Amino acid sequence: MANFIRLLKLCRPHIGMLLLGAFLSTLTVLANVGLLAISGWFLASMAAAGIASVHMNYFTPAGVIRFLAIVRTASRYGERLITHNATFLLLSDIRTHVFKTLSQLNNVDLAMSRSADLVNRMQNDVDALDTFYLHVLLPIIVAIFAIPVVMLFMNAYNPNVALVCFTALMIVGMIVPTYLGIKFSKTAIQEREQSALLRAQLSDTLQGSRELMLFQASAKMLATCDHSSKVYNQQLHKRHCALANSNGLTLLITQLTMLASVVILIPLISSNQVAHVELAMMSLFVLASFETVLNLPNAFIQLPNTLSAASRIFELEDKLTSAPVTTTMSVEKQPLGVSFTHIDYRYNEQIHALKKVSITISAKQKVALVGPSGSGKSTLINLLTGLWPTQSGQIKLHTREGDVDISTLSTDNRFDLLTILAQHHHIFDGSLAENLRYAQPDATDEMLLKACEQAQLGLWLSQLSSGLNTRLGTAGRAVSQGQARRIAIAQALLRNSPIMILDEPTESLDNHTKHEVINTIMSVMADKTIITITHDPALLDSMDKVIWLEEGAVRAVDTHSALLESEIDYVSLVTRF
Repeated sequence: MANFIRLLKLCRPHIGMLLLGAFLSTLTVLANVGLLAISGWFLASMAAAGIASVHMNYFTPAGVIRFLAIVRTASRYGERLITHNATFLLLSDIRTHVFKTLSQLNNVDLAMSRSADLVNRMQNDVDALDTFYLHVLLPIIVAIFAIPVVMLFMNAYNPNVALVCFTALMIVGMIVPTYLGIKFSKTAIQEREQSALLRAQLSDTLQGSRELMLFQASAKMLATCDHSSKVYNQQLHKRHCALANSNGLTLLITQLTMLASVVILIPLISSNQVAHVELAMMSLFVLASFETVLNLPNAFIQLPNTLSAASRIFELEDKLTSAPVTTTMSVEKQPLGVSFTHIDYRYNEQIHALKKVSITISAKQKVALVGPSGSGKSTLINLLTGLWPTQSGQIKLHTREGDVDISTLSTDNRFDLLTILAQHHHIFDGSLAENLRYAQPDATDEMLLKACEQAQLGLWLSQLSSGLNTRLGTAGRAVSQGQARRIAIAQALLRNSPIMILDEPTESLDNHTKHEVINTIMSVMADKTIITITHDPALLDSMDKVIWLEEGAVRAVDTHSALLESEIDYVSLVTRF
């Protein structure tokens, strides 16, 4: 019920259009019921008048029939137009809401989630909600408003028929849907989870197809996917069978109710208490009245599936921190130092990533973080950049005005002061200029050319016939690894942040390219504070100091050459690379 209410709250921005669609849908149903009932009376009356050779006024009922037909057609058109437009708008808002939620999640929650599962929530779970208004909410609203109107008119003609019809409507519109809703509330969760599992397995199979072929494990993985597919199809089959059975039961109850109304009316017609022409009218009236509840069984079958999808989406929203930190400070670009004081961080109760780490880095200082995998290097950087929230301790920036707690800065201000040169830098399928302007959208061509010169791309750029307009291809296939790394350096230079964070900047480069990249970094970033994660002896030798992390704690802080002389474990750590 809580998820249902939360879905209703998401509908609030479009409440006017949603209610208009419900009104037009109700009007369509009522017009159709009235049209069928009056048409039955009109045809029976015309037949009786013909047999008795008497005249009757057929202009008035014919006019009413035409009016109801026009109302039904116009309201049906308007209902389709309004409800589908409202559905698309609602779906767009939900999709935007989900993406906003994902963008606000911290990296711990994202890292602990399978990417295929997140994509499934963004796409398939959101798509499952497109039935919420049209197939779930709208039929319920129509039934609530249309049934009293229909019963009011039917009761005016014959209370006994109205009572039988109302009982049958309650069975079809309440008892059967409630039973189906309860029955499928648990299986709907299993169906959504199985769907997510199947899509994740298919994604893993496609992405890891090369490894599966090398290890000759393709058949085993495909068998796993096939089993998941069969389980998922079995769950779909159960739901579709239930829908077919409910439709058959609804049809049976409808026919029996119409037959019961005929049985009730025949004695009254025989005793002349009811006009004989009203038999056709009441029979068709009863038959048409079931249109008010015709879609309710399907609505209650869809409801658990919709609520299950909504639950998976709201589960992400519930992971958001309840109260964001109020930003009170803003720091301008200037030489900055950084200090980590008693930083403690846990992924969970078993994994203690950082243990009371305290580090001080002066402005313009060049510092390297080294340590084996899992020592806490990336965790420390993620805390500095704000990608992961600080659990314990403080991170401060040393400015000319004094120390500033980095948690008091806005995200935009923080990333204006920090630039990350990632280990695996993505090149977008566009021109060189377009890629560079991702870092600085307002950069002129002169600024781009200067950054390329500083990043040692000038000679290569001068040999390109299209210059800055040269397309780099999907994922930068048209450039080498060294050129891609220099493009990343050029982007970093365009941002001109006082603190540069470099993640293995020389990895996978040949010796010649490696030394060029190191020279570029040290020359053009001389006035920056540099924090680099590296095990490359050539780059370590250029650093002012090396911070050696091990098992989440600082083991030693010294220059590269001093550590080589005093620490045997350090020698084996850096010489293996």
